[in-house]
Amino acid sequence: MHLFSKIIRFIVFAGIFWAVIVLGSCAPARTILQQADLSPDPIRTQTVDPPSARDFEQFQTLLLGPYLKPTRFEVVERDVITPDWLDNRATVERRNYAVSHGQAANPFEIILITPNDRPNAPVIITQNFSSNRSVVARDGESPLPGEARSMGPLGSIFGYFFGRYIVEHPYENILDRGYAVAVMHPPDYVPDRKAAGVERLKSIFPDAGESRPGALTVWASLTIALADELKADVPERSIIAYGHSRYGKTALIAAALSDNIDSAVSHQSGTVGASIMRDKTGESLKDIVTSYPQWVTPLASDYTDDYRSLPVDAPALLAAIAPKPILLGNARRDVWSDPEGAYRAAKIAAPVWGADSFTAERLDDFQPADDIAFWIRPGTHGVVKEDWPAFLDFLDAHFK
Repeated sequence: MHLFSKIIRFIVFAGIFWAVIVLGSCAPARTILQQADLSPDPIRTQTVDPPSARDFEQFQTLLLGPYLKPTRFEVVERDVITPDWLDNRATVERRNYAVSHGQAANPFEIILITPNDRPNAPVIITQNFSSNRSVVARDGESPLPGEARSMGPLGSIFGYFFGRYIVEHPYENILDRGYAVAVMHPPDYVPDRKAAGVERLKSIFPDAGESRPGALTVWASLTIALADELKADVPERSIIAYGHSRYGKTALIAAALSDNIDSAVSHQSGTVGASIMRDKTGESLKDIVTSYPQWVTPLASDYTDDYRSLPVDAPALLAAIAPKPILLGNARRDVWSDPEGAYRAAKIAAPVWGADSFTAERLDDFQPADDIAFWIRPGTHGVVKEDWPAFLDFLDAHFK
């Protein structure tokens, strides 16, 4: 009987695992056993003309949709939750905003965690997969009172398969290295579900038609609006946009569009992010338009059947961020996000920063002081213990 119950638990656990693989943004089963080659193909990495500003305009028009600033991004309530979080390391503040792009305002919560010994520290703005209560929770406790949403059992499943830091961040390490963190949950504004997300975008932009913005651009506008506010409060403060997977795409978009964002840490951003799209490695534009149509503008569907007809590619997005430093994070078994495609895009975009801006000779040649730093580790899609030390080394190299 004991063996039978073990078998049943194994079957249930395996079913949950494959459900997460299929439903999440990670690599589907057919790519899990593949590994990215750490030595880039010399033919595929041949130098081509670097992208221009016009290329990024096309990238926006065809894939992202127009960037529109919120017409309202206003604090309606703010309070200090705790002034001595994590053994007096930090003050945790909650800000409730009224946010609108022209429609009736939507409530939106942001949590700001500031090191007590460095109140003007650089701020890492993070967009996260779960509610703020789950993201800020630490060791089973949360500084956030009240009936907040959480991922519930799904949070522990995500944490097991995609790394502990897919849901929360190593706050002690981040604070001890001298950085503040601002936490937000973008689906509180535009849901990250296929039907609900599309309907929400149509309700926000009822007259935009096929050229309406995608959720990636709208989510980026939230990071940008917060960066504008934080810079207005402390002009000398540096602002870093951070994100993983879909929010890695958003971090790059925000850095490209905002003068007040000083850097981006984009981890495993893949297609419509840092990786080349005009080949068949990993996730295709068709995969995104089919599974996540809310992310992009409807015009992107014009290029799903003939990927080579797309007139612009990932280097246009990367080059639009110059001269700000960026880190592109990857994992060898995350072939779905195409690490080699991200490396090739960085090589193409690098001349826009100037000579010696991207010196990595291989995918595992981590150079944190480069304008474009490339990080890769073993493993799959997620955020694990090896990732954040690399992210912080990169930030230290540029902001200390």
